[in-house]
Amino acid sequence: MRVILVLFAFFMITFAAGAHALDPDTFCYSTAGVSCQNMKVTICPRGDFEQIRNGCGGTGDYIWIEVRDLAHNPVPGVPWTDYWINACNAAQALYLCVEAIAADSLTGLNGRTTFSGIFRAGGCVLTGGLYIAVQGEILRNPPCGPNYLCLNVVIKGPDLTGASGKPDGVVNLSDLIPFGTSYNKNLGQGGYSACCDFNDDDKCNLSDFAYFGQHYQHSCM
Repeated sequence: MRVILVLFAFFMITFAAGAHALDPDTFCYSTAGVSCQNMKVTICPRGDFEQIRNGCGGTGDYIWIEVRDLAHNPVPGVPWTDYWINACNAAQALYLCVEAIAADSLTGLNGRTTFSGIFRAGGCVLTGGLYIAVQGEILRNPPCGPNYLCLNVVIKGPDLTGASGKPDGVVNLSDLIPFGTSYNKNLGQGGYSACCDFNDDDKCNLSDFAYFGQHYQHSCM
């Protein structure tokens, strides 16, 4: 009996591994995009800065995704929290307070849903855009190709750095140092960093310092 149980367990493990290996790219025909060009979202670890819906200066903007399977069929009913977003350029990786980003709804019959709400994270992504993943699978461009599908989105926020030199999920004194370097500088001047220009006017000045002050000591907790 023990031998039979061991063989059965081995068979189940082998079957599970084989089943997974058959579909390594389950959602690689999925696609995504943004509702407007040059989307810019200013974030805070607490999630109390801009929302995605404010990304182009209004209140109705969003990131969209259409989830499709290997047969190109839409996949309805994908849960709200089965998605992840981060920087395509690993050197600009965000500090995500909550790994999953919540969609506005389940995917519909067309496999489509949108993201327009808060984005709780720290960091700054000026170039390269954002990737989006569904159930752990990063969308690629062209579909099923080797390169990430990168959305044209710029992310800014007051959590600029931490003890490791990277965003750490809290806005504190360490973030004031790079902000101070950029303070009173305009686009084109040495020392200016667009990461510190929270209101997108190509200046790092008192208005940006006011935003920094409003979110000082905010953290993921």
